Parts: sequence; structure tokens; C-alpha cells
Amino acid sequence: MKEEEVNRCQIQEWYPKFKSVSIKTLIHQLPESFIQYLLDDSGPFLLPVSVLNEDALPNRIHNPDEEEDFQVSEGSGDEAEEGSPPPSFPELELKIKESIESLGGAVFPKLNWSAPKDSAWISTTGTLRCTSFSEIALLFRASDSLVHDLCHAYDSCPDKSSTRPQNFFLALR
Repeated sequence: MKEEEVNRCQIQEWYPKFKSVSIKTLIHQLPESFIQYLLDDSGPFLLPVSVLNEDALPNRIHNPDEEEDFQVSEGSGDEAEEGSPPPSFPELELKIKESIESLGGAVFPKLNWSAPKDSAWISTTGTLRCTSFSEIALLFRASDSLVHDLCHAYDSCPDKSSTRPQNFFLALR
């Protein structure tokens, strides 16, 4: 396929033309900082801090006594390595919250071309059904299949002029 043909397959390109015969979808352009967060493999798997205090894993058992096992003891040589604070995307989170509410309280998320189908295992329900920005971030961050959209969308195009699209979009259905 040519790059132009691949671009026409992005949901933000075809959905407006087929809106009347498709599932209701709200589309948000994602900030580059969120894309970089999705691609960052340099440190621990951190979920964004929620400005709405929503938890992607609300059913987990929180036991502060067990957290002591994971702290680095003094003198281990790791003192210089201070972890960076978790990211936060307040504007995006608020827009997505509004969209989720307008779509009935639960959505199926996808990127330009793909859904995070390989990361359903990490959600509390075992599905791609999301009710918060935190759940979407969890699925997207855990997905290897979305890396194709983010880094390799044009790899098979004979007329490839870039490695990725200029913009990425989140479609909520």
C-alpha cells in the first residue's frame, strides 16, 4: 500500500464519511507528550496521575505493609537514582472523561488504526471496556500492538516518506 492509502485507513479520516452507518465515535487528538509516555520504556511502568482521582485498578487490594518490601534500603548504591514523578495529562483526562460520559459511561478505545487488543489481560475486567482515562492509559501503555501504529505504520509502504504520522488520535466508541 502507498502511504496515502494507509493514511486513508485511519479512523479520523474515514469515520466522518461513514458516521451515519457506523458506531458513534468521539475522536481526540493526542498531545505528543502522551505519545512519548506510551513509548517510554526507560523506567518503571507508571500510570499517569489522575486529576480526577480515578484508579485504573480499583479492585486491587492495597496493603501498605507489603509496600515496605519494595523500598530500596540505604547504602545500596541506588540513592543517586531518583525516580521521576508519574506523568499527568489533566487537559486530556478531562476531555476524555467528558466523552466517556457522553457515550454512556463506558467506551472501547483505539488509536489511529488499532485497538490495544493484546492488553485486555491487564484490565480488571479482562476486556477493552474502559470507564476512565486511567484505564485507557493502562491498556495503551501495556499494548505492544499499538507500537505498530506509533512507530511502524509506514514500514511496508514503497513510497514511505516518514516513520509515523504527524498526529495521533484516540477514538472512543
